[in-house]
Amino acid sequence: MLLNLENSFKELGNLPIAKYFVLPINADIENFKTQIEKIKFPCWIKLNSSEHKLSLGGVEKCNDFEDLKITHKKFKKKFNGSKFVIQEDEQGFEIIAGIKQDKTFGKVLMLGIGGILTEVIKDIIFRVCPLDKKEIFFALQELKIYEILKKQRYSFEKLVSLIHKFSELNIKEADINPLIINEKGIKIIDARLDI
Repeated sequence: MLLNLENSFKELGNLPIAKYFVLPINADIENFKTQIEKIKFPCWIKLNSSEHKLSLGGVEKCNDFEDLKITHKKFKKKFNGSKFVIQEDEQGFEIIAGIKQDKTFGKVLMLGIGGILTEVIKDIIFRVCPLDKKEIFFALQELKIYEILKKQRYSFEKLVSLIHKFSELNIKEADINPLIINEKGIKIIDARLDI
């Protein structure tokens, strides 16, 4: 069963997810101003869907509450009867992590450059699960992006630990894209899970 964004986040359990708030269907956004302002601006509004939200036109960045109100109104009209996720804006290096089911090898972990560059650069590797942390670290070193990450002195220990926990989840398939790594740590921004 393919999960929407809200349920994908719930299924990821204690993995670090960028702060978010789910607006109920047909919500009056004014009633949730206090909760939303805890997230801070700029923020993102996303369609709570299991489909590719970006290709549906269901993802937009908002600079302040007025901007969010206008976008929410537009989204309510476009995606009638839908919930929306308000999420903090995190800047950093984007990574993709995925779980796939292979006919020959079974459960496989995918790692690579994330965001919109996934399709362009195609810096992706696959490893058969289960993997220990050492194997994940060596896998990351094979990516072209490794040198960039190393220069930035981001926490590889935290990244390896998150990917290891993710690879051990009891799920059929999953895509985390992007997972953002910066000097503060690592946060999951978007996820699509099939359980």
